[in-house]
Amino acid sequence: MRITDNMRFDTTINNLFSTQSQYNDLLEKIASQKKVNRASDDPVAATRIIDIRQGKAANEQYQKNMDSCDSWISATESKLSSAYDLLVNAQEIAVGQATATSNAVTRQIAAQNVQSLIDEMSSLANAKTGNRYLFSGSRNDGEPFSAVLSAATIEQAQEAVGNTFAGDVVSSGTYAGTVNKTYAVKITTDGILADAEYQFSTDGGRTWNGINLPIAGGSVNLGDGVTLTFDDAAGTKAFGENDIFYVNAIAAGYYRGDSENLSMTINRRTNLTYNISGAEAFTLAGSNGIDIFKTLNDLKDALNSNNVQGISGQLDNLKNAQNQVTMNQSRCGTKANHLEVVKNSIADFDKNLSDLLSVVQDADLADLATRLSMKEIALKASYAMASKIGNTTILDFIK
Repeated sequence: MRITDNMRFDTTINNLFSTQSQYNDLLEKIASQKKVNRASDDPVAATRIIDIRQGKAANEQYQKNMDSCDSWISATESKLSSAYDLLVNAQEIAVGQATATSNAVTRQIAAQNVQSLIDEMSSLANAKTGNRYLFSGSRNDGEPFSAVLSAATIEQAQEAVGNTFAGDVVSSGTYAGTVNKTYAVKITTDGILADAEYQFSTDGGRTWNGINLPIAGGSVNLGDGVTLTFDDAAGTKAFGENDIFYVNAIAAGYYRGDSENLSMTINRRTNLTYNISGAEAFTLAGSNGIDIFKTLNDLKDALNSNNVQGISGQLDNLKNAQNQVTMNQSRCGTKANHLEVVKNSIADFDKNLSDLLSVVQDADLADLATRLSMKEIALKASYAMASKIGNTTILDFIK
């Protein structure tokens, strides 16, 4: 086969460009110190790098979540510790004023001191971290503890954003429950009242009863005396599927929050409940069944009325209240210990991922430098050859 000048020229130029491309590739790897800079460098390694980076990104988010949980738990434990100290002070007052040596005047002065303790306890129970109340459960629309004893209340019904239903919904009844709850109704079959069906929830929509029920006569009985009544304007304002309605029911007492848990993902398929609700820490729903604000107010009233028996009657309650707070402090410690274990595990796993990423991605600089030197020699030779081809003319072939 005849080798033409054009063929020799094309071959030389192609070799030159190929060598130059390889030389530039080595320069890029030395500059980045990575042997894989784009997927085309090594598709298999690039896939592994993406997977490893996703794992590291997940670990970074878990670390942020754990830091948030840790901050919340620390703040909670601090407030509970201060609450315990206030209860100890209240018990000391009760013990001192339950003796026959005290009189009405000293007990009234002591009652003022107890009121100061109540005010401080209220400040602790309504404390915030960031823009959220520590002890309000899942609610954050107001202070979880009121200054005065409140009767059982069923609040006005609310509609979820994006509902299709444009009619009226009204809550009614007398709440008979002992804990604060958020009831929810979800429309599962759309249409007018006669055709619509629903499911209900007693935990704010976290879980549902699982059975479709008809809206008989427009009223829905949610239990504990809570009723929602719907008016679709004679069928002109129908329900849409997945329309949701909420109503908060508040038990008698000082607490206005709820008993819901706040949780956050701290590891793959692992969630941590990081809050202590005000119901658990300060109300009858706690481990010792003590309503702390009621106990303190009863002590204050007994002191004001010079009721020695009433003062003595609060001693056990104050002791049980201390135990209730201590129990929740222990729960904070358990949560903090759990976080510490998971943090260490995530840190070890992240280090392993970093080591693996280094193996897959990082370049061997000594090897690259050697290859670059060799490629530079080849590139110089290619330039020299190309320059000779460019200088060849017809005169070189005339004898």
